[in-house]
Amino acid sequence: VQMKMLPFDNKNEFQVIIDMPEGTALEETGRVAQEISGYLRTVPEVESCQYYAGTNAPINFNGLVRHYYLRHGDNMADIQVNLIDKGLRSDQSHDIAKRVREGVQEIGRRYGANAKIVEIPPGPPVLSTLVAEIYGPTEKERIELARKVKEIFLETPGVVDVDWLVEDDQEVYELVVDQKKAAFRGVSVEQIAQTLRMSVAGMDVGALHRQPDLEQVTINVRLPKADRTSLKDLSNIFVQSQGMGSITSR
Repeated sequence: VQMKMLPFDNKNEFQVIIDMPEGTALEETGRVAQEISGYLRTVPEVESCQYYAGTNAPINFNGLVRHYYLRHGDNMADIQVNLIDKGLRSDQSHDIAKRVREGVQEIGRRYGANAKIVEIPPGPPVLSTLVAEIYGPTEKERIELARKVKEIFLETPGVVDVDWLVEDDQEVYELVVDQKKAAFRGVSVEQIAQTLRMSVAGMDVGALHRQPDLEQVTINVRLPKADRTSLKDLSNIFVQSQGMGSITSR
């Protein structure tokens, strides 16, 4: 931006906002955030950084205006970057943020992530430097127009960290039980559905009473995240059969 009402402020911090594709597992999001954090720690002016996967970083006034407190999901991560005191470095925080942007975004592109550098503004915060609001009669037309505006932003020199408030399409799988095959193996449709539901979403199966605790602890059974992230994982879940022992759900 050539003309500004307020000059850039020399802060001791900035943030990195990471948006992975919809449906990304929390572990994958955490790995990307960890790799970007590792890169940032190689920058001489960076004193420390902390990443938050699946939830937002501590909210400041800038994050309040930009609604960062709503950032909750397995495909989202925030990195809080702390710089050494401005009296101990020659470059201002804005220059450091510009210098690391390409390295941060290069890591993000390898994983299909949109990684954005967010600085604390010297004046009142806004949603973004440039914001386009799209209005139209139908959602399909609004999204199509928004996609064209987004392309214009991406092709405009000097415009960086382009993003839009539209969720990506996600695949939805419908699991149908072969009732004849299930009956032949001695399991019911309800039993299969309950086992899969417990494995993926979890189920409370009891309560633990411990002394001297006054309140009971709920016992929840659920597969680890790494074992319930794909259809292949679900096909390896065992269901107890009448007379045939444990059989897989495939």
